[in-house]
Amino acid sequence: MRREFRIVDGLKLPEMQLKKFLKGRVCLLGIGNRAWRDDGVGSIIAEVLEPTTEFAVIDAGFVPENHLERVARRKPDTILMIDATDFGGKPGQVCLLDPHHVAWSGLSTHAGSLQMLAAYLQARTQAQVALLAIQPADTSAGQGLSSELSQTATTLQQVLPKLINSSHVGGRHAAEKIF
Repeated sequence: MRREFRIVDGLKLPEMQLKKFLKGRVCLLGIGNRAWRDDGVGSIIAEVLEPTTEFAVIDAGFVPENHLERVARRKPDTILMIDATDFGGKPGQVCLLDPHHVAWSGLSTHAGSLQMLAAYLQARTQAQVALLAIQPADTSAGQGLSSELSQTATTLQQVLPKLINSSHVGGRHAAEKIF
């Protein structure tokens, strides 16, 4: 598949992939441990977006398995997990990945559970599931995001609602399989 990226506020986004994926009822699942600096980026993005009413957002923190039924009750067509993931990119870089392959590559601090989470959620909801991976700069013990991830988080907090809302124009559409 050809990947098309667009630069938004200095951040290269897999926008075409996201537009194809974010269809129907969307649930964003923010994952991360804020005690390990950049590892908390998914949780931080979700916390900011949670008040939205246009789509479901769940801040799952570092125990996403405790939130599976909350996700299932939303009856999503698409589930976008957001997590800090070492895929070899530049700090703050974003990549849309198939979460079923993350466990075998050692990419995420939650790698083993991400594959199981994705498989369970897909079986339980019949939704398409993807991982929006954000390359961390610093996963040492401590609070707060690095400057690179802080900028990425801010950009995603602005761009994701627009992408999700634009996917609803003209009614409900099924998510396209992108992997």
